[in-house]
Amino acid sequence: MNTVEMLSRFEEVAEQYVKALDGYSVEQFTKKPAADEWSLGQLYNHLIQSAVYMQIQAIEQCASGNGVVEGDKTENGVMIIGAGKFPPISIKVPDSPQYTPANPESIEEVKPKLLQLINQVRELEPTLAAISPDQKMPHPALGYLNAAEWYQLISMHFVHHLRQKEKLDKFIQA
Repeated sequence: MNTVEMLSRFEEVAEQYVKALDGYSVEQFTKKPAADEWSLGQLYNHLIQSAVYMQIQAIEQCASGNGVVEGDKTENGVMIIGAGKFPPISIKVPDSPQYTPANPESIEEVKPKLLQLINQVRELEPTLAAISPDQKMPHPALGYLNAAEWYQLISMHFVHHLRQKEKLDKFIQA
């Protein structure tokens, strides 16, 4: 998949998240199914924060020439990046300030950040061709990824969390 197709895929899935925001009350958006589970608002914050502070930062590191030229993807990284999607499994991360996104106060707090992210992803696409594929940054589970692979990961991550979003949508409607 080329970067234009990656952008198109991202825009399509991100638009689903944007449109859904108009259908939630603040109570629904911040309601958690259980103490150790995320609300819809936390899910949105997770997607935005992961893209901005992990995936896009990695792309910027590769673009600046501060990436690493040695290093390969893990076996899972080869399979997941090659497939263009994460396996349909839930991944539980430790409950900590580093991994647990804040529950937003309002939808209005989240929507502009999501729209800004969409624009940022659009603006990044034409810059990717100029970034050497030899410049890589490590992903904690997938190994060393180049800028295009980090870019692909943005839409893959949004798609991966659609199942969680659907589960939360059912929960708030019950």
